[in-house]
Amino acid sequence: MLGIIRDITPIKSTEVFSLYGFTIANSTLFIMLIALIILAFGYFVVRKFSFYNPTRTQVAVESVYLGAFNLIQNIIHDEEKTKKAFPVIGAMMFYLVIANIIGLVPGLEQISINGKELFRTPTSDFNTTFGLALAAVVIINIISFKEKGIFGYFDQFFKFKGIWQGFKKSIGDGFLAIVDFCIGLLDIVGEATKVISLSLRLFGNMYAGQVLAIIIMGFVAFIVPSIWLAMNLFVGVLQAVVFASLVASYYMLATAAAEE
Repeated sequence: MLGIIRDITPIKSTEVFSLYGFTIANSTLFIMLIALIILAFGYFVVRKFSFYNPTRTQVAVESVYLGAFNLIQNIIHDEEKTKKAFPVIGAMMFYLVIANIIGLVPGLEQISINGKELFRTPTSDFNTTFGLALAAVVIINIISFKEKGIFGYFDQFFKFKGIWQGFKKSIGDGFLAIVDFCIGLLDIVGEATKVISLSLRLFGNMYAGQVLAIIIMGFVAFIVPSIWLAMNLFVGVLQAVVFASLVASYYMLATAAAEE
């Protein structure tokens, strides 16, 4: 069978150049390219949207926006909270959709200078997925801190008050309060695992998809890669939706706990 020879994508991104002591990797350049695409779309397309004479493009964009909003609202179960959270969660979702699938454009990731590839799918670089996950969890904790207050926020992790109240009732309630205190300490670990699970899930799926695509094209160059490309397109959109849905779930749980 006729195949295509290509090196396996390394886990570590490639340094393209340095700027004032900061390393600029090929995944970073791809992020900049995506940002330019989004800005260009907003300037040349969105600004021309009309309330009275919507074009097909406008109807399609608004349908996608409404579908994403309804998805997040179904998870949060509160329209007002969804309106507050969707600008951030929705931006993450749409960014990830673009970041996951733009690398599937033939030849784009093969553009190179001096033997260094200029572009790499951002989500196949762990630095990108870790940064997104960390930002999401930090923002959720800031919201939780704002809504619960300083004592309410730290009380969910360090339940000293519960121990004192438990022993006031009985010895048994006191020991149960100690167990609850230990569970609260585990919640601190839980916040860290949210970052790890979110970032590794997205990175693992996208990086594995790239590697498998290269392996498949190494065996056969016709038909099968097209099927795998279509499946990668679906997986890219799905992973973006999963990431945004999980962030929305964490936000919903954090705000629900604050209300209680």
